[in-house]
Amino acid sequence: MLWQNLENKVIGVWGQGKEGQAAIRAVKQHCSSYKIIEINEDNTDEIEQCDVLIKSPGVSLYRQEIVQAKKKGITVTSGSNLFFANKSRDALLIAITGTKGKSTTSALLYHTLKYLGKNAELGGNIGLPLVELVDSKADVIVAEMSSYQCADCEGSADIGVLLNLYPEHLQWHGSHQQYWLDKLNMINKAKRKLLNADDERTLLMADKKAAEWFNDSQGVHINDGCFYDGNEKIFSCQVLPLPGEHNAHNACAVLSVVKLLGISLKKCEEAFASFQALPHRLQKVGEFRGVEFVDDSISTTPETAIAALKALDKGQIMTLIAGGYDRGQDYAKLGEYLKSLGNRIRLVVLPDTGVRIMAASDGVQSKAVHDMKEAVETAFEYTKDGGVVVLSPAAPSYNCYKNFEERGKDFGDCIKNLAK
Repeated sequence: MLWQNLENKVIGVWGQGKEGQAAIRAVKQHCSSYKIIEINEDNTDEIEQCDVLIKSPGVSLYRQEIVQAKKKGITVTSGSNLFFANKSRDALLIAITGTKGKSTTSALLYHTLKYLGKNAELGGNIGLPLVELVDSKADVIVAEMSSYQCADCEGSADIGVLLNLYPEHLQWHGSHQQYWLDKLNMINKAKRKLLNADDERTLLMADKKAAEWFNDSQGVHINDGCFYDGNEKIFSCQVLPLPGEHNAHNACAVLSVVKLLGISLKKCEEAFASFQALPHRLQKVGEFRGVEFVDDSISTTPETAIAALKALDKGQIMTLIAGGYDRGQDYAKLGEYLKSLGNRIRLVVLPDTGVRIMAASDGVQSKAVHDMKEAVETAFEYTKDGGVVVLSPAAPSYNCYKNFEERGKDFGDCIKNLAK
């Protein structure tokens, strides 16, 4: 929706967080005549007064209020779609999505482009809301796109990157099938599609016509601990200061984008080496009496918990702290993986999903606890000198915490108290 189409309109803005406030500022900056109604859970009845409703990503596209608004002829849009419609320059837009790894991948790509001298900006689900970049002078914009933002995406990214598809966000999308389709909505509209040849569900669901691939032997992939482009060795994966094979696979997406931009991939080696990991993503947060503590609070799926353990596994004792908000995840594969580690794994579980994780891991030494303090204390008792304790919950945080950052901070605070 163009700015001029908002003139003399009653505009509802649902959500007063970062995205909502950015949308309000953008309207005030680009429109001269309008009325804004701030919508929240207490006044959704006022939506019917609106000509246009700008919803924040956290408001599900499938809520009855949204469905009814559309039936009544109210235009429903988002800050991201305002960006797509009104961006003032032909900045190259690279949109990255996927169930897991999109924040780190977006940050790594942005860092790499900046290191290589490109005039780049970072926005979307990380950095600035996209609508705040509508007047950006950047030549390249890297946008992390959540499934919420992909679902109603009306614009076309120049390059759309899909990292992976796992079951997630059931409460917003209504079903896992709809979640995957909503992710693919943005990808299918991109001018160029970059897909992960190593992701099973992507291979099953994505439209492969005119797609380009990473983690494919013909493109950028990993071989014998090194990044390769086809048969050409680029540099060692050890340059990347991010543990885990999954991070190396996502780095292949970054290298593939750089390749599409016509930049020599060997120039990325120093950029990768200077990258600093984002917080709460396999972040080493302390050591006490020979036991290392790792914060992977970003983990909200069984697959990411498995990836965390694989990344940290050096043959030592490992204790996993897991459990959180119940979104109906299937923990069978996580349970099987934990059991495959034999007597090297310990499990400490938190409400609400902890009991289901424990049941799926029958035979693994485990204990259910009530809060993070008890979890950290129990995990320390379980873990021998030289071992590692990892918080990788395999579930969202909403039952006890506002977000995964708050959960990770509590984990860190409990470690500090343990050391005291």
